Amino acid sequence: MAQLPQFPIEGGCACGAVRYRLLGAPFAVYTCHCTDCQTLSASVFSLNGVVRTDQLEIVSGDLKMWLRTAESGNRIPQHVCTYCGVRIFTEPPNGGGTRTLRLGTLDDTGWLFPSAAIYMKSAQPWVRMPEGTLLYEEMPSDFMPVIGRWRELMGLS
Repeated sequence: MAQLPQFPIEGGCACGAVRYRLLGAPFAVYTCHCTDCQTLSASVFSLNGVVRTDQLEIVSGDLKMWLRTAESGNRIPQHVCTYCGVRIFTEPPNGGGTRTLRLGTLDDTGWLFPSAAIYMKSAQPWVRMPEGTLLYEEMPSDFMPVIGRWRELMGLS
């Protein structure tokens, strides 16, 4: 079982222009293996956390927003550093006051452990997720099991 850090915690972009503070724990931590996340992260998946909008404070720097059209047709606002282009968060459609924080931008990532992996249909064939990780071929229609599994992993249930 992983252990939550003492909040608030901080993070930022690659060039240091954008700094943010996360005031509380994410609702869930998961990986996304869609081809868009592979391209946008320049890696094989993105590591994401669902956070309340009021729990994420931009402390310094400016973000630029652009709209990405997802496979579903949804247009998803992407918020990136105006200088280095690192994606800090997105605003999920019908997110209900949440943001999807790109957790690789945190200063300390040692406590992160994904509860689920989505879009496994496009995952690289050699990727193996930890035992007990919920696996979804696409976006789950119900995110509550992802949240519940993460709470269980963090000892919050």
